[in-house]
Amino acid sequence: MRIAVIAADGRSGQFFVEAALAAGYTVRAGIYGKNRFSSHPRLTVLQCDATNETHVAKLLHQTDAVVSLIGHVPGSERDVQTIATRTVLKVMSQRGIRRIVSLTGTGVRVPGDKPGVVDKLANLFIAKVDPNRVRDGITHAEVLKASDIDFTIVRVLKLGNGEGGRYQLTDHGPAKYLTARREVAAAILECLEDNRYIRGYPVIST
Repeated sequence: MRIAVIAADGRSGQFFVEAALAAGYTVRAGIYGKNRFSSHPRLTVLQCDATNETHVAKLLHQTDAVVSLIGHVPGSERDVQTIATRTVLKVMSQRGIRRIVSLTGTGVRVPGDKPGVVDKLANLFIAKVDPNRVRDGITHAEVLKASDIDFTIVRVLKLGNGEGGRYQLTDHGPAKYLTARREVAAAILECLEDNRYIRGYPVIST
């Protein structure tokens, strides 16, 4: 499988690229800034503004699936995740690419969810201090749902850089409080390799 990675230079992106290469996949990594990756025969690194259709078209050239790890950073547009998702979907349609896995927060809810107390409180806090981030995650999910693409939206509560431990993907949670980025990478690969969550919203749980 040849995987295009949006925001590969972010912390989650770097862990995912490492995991995908270790699993034997070919990766086209879209970065927005300095190239932090070592040379690898199955890795191509490209500058990519995920809201720019020309950049995205170059990144998705001859790929089979897309992984979107775009998030909010200082200076980003308040709806950057939604804009990027629309751009990526347009290029995917043009190229005949069917599969995308997108990472977002547990502020994206679906019927049947079972958020724990910490999850509820954390998302109430985030909605107060950074409402654009929560709203953008929700809207990007709506854009994916409205498409005919084989999407999976992986939902996570809080990210960390530890080694991680056990995790499982569940339909409705409750979410694991702190998820290592290595676990996120493994979960996304699991979704790419298993069709169980096509057009689904799995939560990373304990």
